[in-house]
Amino acid sequence: MPLKNLNNLRVALAQAASEKNLALRGVRIAVVIAQALREIGQDPVLVGGAAVEFYTEGNYATKDIDMVTFGSKELVDVMQQLGFEKHGKDYLHEVFRIYIEFPSDCLGPEEKKDEIDVNGSALNIISLEDLVIDRLCAYKFWKSEKDGVAALLLLESGNMDVQRLENRSRAEDVFDALTWIREVYEEIVRNKIKKTQASKRLSGWLQQKRR
Repeated sequence: MPLKNLNNLRVALAQAASEKNLALRGVRIAVVIAQALREIGQDPVLVGGAAVEFYTEGNYATKDIDMVTFGSKELVDVMQQLGFEKHGKDYLHEVFRIYIEFPSDCLGPEEKKDEIDVNGSALNIISLEDLVIDRLCAYKFWKSEKDGVAALLLLESGNMDVQRLENRSRAEDVFDALTWIREVYEEIVRNKIKKTQASKRLSGWLQQKRR
């Protein structure tokens, strides 16, 4: 089905792709994708690295954009109309150098979404607490140091529901990782340790877990 506002969407996508502010580029692109998918009755949620990028105001950089929505022939059609080519779960826009993945159909049963305003347009995004949990799981179970750094940056980024964060971390068996990253964060605040030193602390915790 042809998109009603295809020309406008393509122009908006080009403008979003040229955004220099890293904290805004991903969400601006996601807004255009969401607007297009709403025409087929889908309302995707931004997750993953681009969500981290937004919450940390660009202190965490990624080129990939992950969104949760139902995979379907209609989804493929919409993305192709916007100029994307499908490669497995990934969609690539070669001209604008945009990489988008739809890793799953929906958020997990305990995960929540929030709605943010991006230049007057609404966008669903995974809650800050659930994004921290996602990064903590990757840090602890996949031994991904960069995700530990992401969790640290997210803790620095703003207000969150601390009780919910702790409850979720216990349910996902990452309360120990959360506690450790909080300790590293306190070292940054109180002792003014550098981010390179903080990264070494995160790496050291993973090495202990491997023993």
